Amino acid sequence: MLIRSNPHTHTQFCDGRSTAEEMVLSAIDHGFHTLGFSSHSDILIKNDWCLTSENVSSYINEVKRLQQMYKDQICIRLGLELDLFSAGHIDLSPYEYLIGSVHMYRDPNTGIIYSYDWNPEKTTLMFREAFDCDPIRYARAYFSDVVKLIREVRPLIVGHFDLLLKFNDKLHIIDPDDPVYRKIAMDALHSIMETGAVFEVNVGAIDRGYRKVPYPDIPLLRELCRHHYPVIVSSDCHNAPRIDSWFDEAEELLREIGFRSVLELGPDQLLQEVPLI
Repeated sequence: MLIRSNPHTHTQFCDGRSTAEEMVLSAIDHGFHTLGFSSHSDILIKNDWCLTSENVSSYINEVKRLQQMYKDQICIRLGLELDLFSAGHIDLSPYEYLIGSVHMYRDPNTGIIYSYDWNPEKTTLMFREAFDCDPIRYARAYFSDVVKLIREVRPLIVGHFDLLLKFNDKLHIIDPDDPVYRKIAMDALHSIMETGAVFEVNVGAIDRGYRKVPYPDIPLLRELCRHHYPVIVSSDCHNAPRIDSWFDEAEELLREIGFRSVLELGPDQLLQEVPLI
């Protein structure tokens, strides 16, 4: 394994299963030089998977405590996974980097808020109620929100670019080879490339058994490679022992596609290059 850091890490401060310190100890045990925490940002919707206004300070203080406690063993960076629904009301000044991600959709006609990634049943309900089972409307709405978030917030990293496919292996809502769908995804990809944000190659859904390929999907990764556009590998870790899950496979896949290097969080500079060949 060449990559020795993870930028996308969740703990019990949001929807992770492990404590922040457990994540640090696992990262050290796996030979990491850097670990980035990226709790889900506080949003204006009642939920049980994000930071709250009450525990944001605790999250920041705990990461800073760990930075000092383990500074001789690992570099720890304080990040935040910023959601479209929270972009306008959060103090971003404490964070070293942002991951911009879309998880939810608000139906403009009803005001109902749905989730793309909670479970297959909720995704099916959204597809039926909000989009009349139209996969193209579904794709356009999702990618429009992704582009809006990234272009407005300008995060360092684009989180799980095509998350709308999370349950697609089971639900078959979208045909990823449909040229209309592919154009929608490619147009969004190109629009975001203009911002300079780094695309995350997220293998978390593979590790959890939802997908066989990472986000973004293979044709999108090939397009990024064709443009020599930078990517960063993440495990989207929620469970400390899985901190480097599928990193070896991701490196091999990217090498086969044609990537000569990837980025990772570094101890001396925020992003550093890792050669793959």
